[in-house]
Amino acid sequence: MKQLLGTAEFFDGTSAAVRSCQIWFDYDEMVLTDLAGDQEYVRWSAAKLLCDWTSPTVMLVEQNSPRSTAYIKITEDELAKTVERKIRLVAGLPKRENTKKIVFGSLASIALIAVALIYFLPAFSKYAVHNVPKSWEEKLGKNVEETLIPAFSEEKICKASSGQAALEQMAKRLTNGMDLPFEPVMTVVESKIPNAFALPGGRITILSKTLEVVDSPDELAAVLAHELGHVKYRHSMQQLINVAGTGIVFSMFIGDFTGGSIVASVGEAMLDSSYSRDMEREADLFAVQMLENAGVDPTGLASFLEKISKEHEHDNALTEALGFLSSHPPTKERVDTLNQAVNPDAKKDPVLPEWQWKSLKNICSETAELNA
Repeated sequence: MKQLLGTAEFFDGTSAAVRSCQIWFDYDEMVLTDLAGDQEYVRWSAAKLLCDWTSPTVMLVEQNSPRSTAYIKITEDELAKTVERKIRLVAGLPKRENTKKIVFGSLASIALIAVALIYFLPAFSKYAVHNVPKSWEEKLGKNVEETLIPAFSEEKICKASSGQAALEQMAKRLTNGMDLPFEPVMTVVESKIPNAFALPGGRITILSKTLEVVDSPDELAAVLAHELGHVKYRHSMQQLINVAGTGIVFSMFIGDFTGGSIVASVGEAMLDSSYSRDMEREADLFAVQMLENAGVDPTGLASFLEKISKEHEHDNALTEALGFLSSHPPTKERVDTLNQAVNPDAKKDPVLPEWQWKSLKNICSETAELNA
C-alpha cells in the first residue's frame, strides 16, 4: 500500500523540463507520480538513494545507474524532514517476501482468529501483552532501537565508558529490590532535543540534550525512573499492540514477528504516538515509589516537567518533540498528581557523587557510529 508524503520537483535527466510530482513510499521504494497520481514517473529503492540533507534545497539522486542524472528537488523543510525520516526507516528493509512460499495451515481458522485478535487487541492490550514472549519483545525492541536511533541522532551513540558506568550505577540504585520484567538496557544518543523514551524489551534511550536540561543527577534519576515505570508495566509493547496490532498479528502467523515490515511500522508508531493518560499516570506514580525506595529525591520529575513547560511554553515544535510534554495528561495535572504522591519525610541522598555526575554529563565526549 502506497503512502503519500507530499509534492516536489522531478528532473528526468534527459530534458530541461521540470515536472511537479507527488512523492509516495511503497514499502522500501520511493515512487514519483504526476500530481493526479495516475502516471508513474520512476520507482527508486530507498537503499539506493544519494541524499544531500545539508543544503537548503534537498536533492535526492537514484544510484542504480552511474550514468543516471535524474534527481528530485525538495524545497519544503517539513517535507524534507518527513522524507528523510521515511528513508532512514525503510532503507535497510529486506526485499519483499515471495508470499507464494508462505503456507497457511488452515486459512479459514486463521482468518477468524486474526479478525478476532485485531478487533479485540486495542481494547485488551494491557492483558494481551502478557502473552507476548519476553524473548520476542527483547528482539523487537533491539530492532526498533536500531531503526529509530539514526532518525534522531545522525547515527551517533554516546559511549564514554565512565559516563556509561555512572548511568548504570544510577539505574542499579533505582532498580535495587524492584521487580522488573526486563533488565534495563540504556543508551545515550547525541541529539539537540531533550527527551527519553522506553522501547519494548526494557530498552531505554536518553537523548543527550536531556543531560544539559536537568539541574542535578536526582532530576535525571527521576526522568529515568519514569521510563523504568513504562518498562515495569510493558507500556511500549501495549502501545505497539494498540497502534500496530494488525501487523503484529499477521507477523505472528507468518513467523516474522521481528522482521523488517513490522519493525518499520512499529518504528514510525513510536515516533508518532504518545502514551495514554493511564499509562503516563502509572509510570509517574511508579517513579515516585521507585525514587523513595531508593532514597532519592522524589520531587525531581515534577520539577523537570515544570521547568521544561515554562521554558518552552511558546516553542510548539520543541514541545511536541518532548515525550513528557506531548503525552495526553496536561503537564499541570501531572505535576499536581506527583506533588500529592510525594512523601515529604522520605529519606533523600544524592543518587550519584559529583565526580560520577560529571562523567555522565560528559558521556558524549566520545562517540561511535551506530553498529560500528
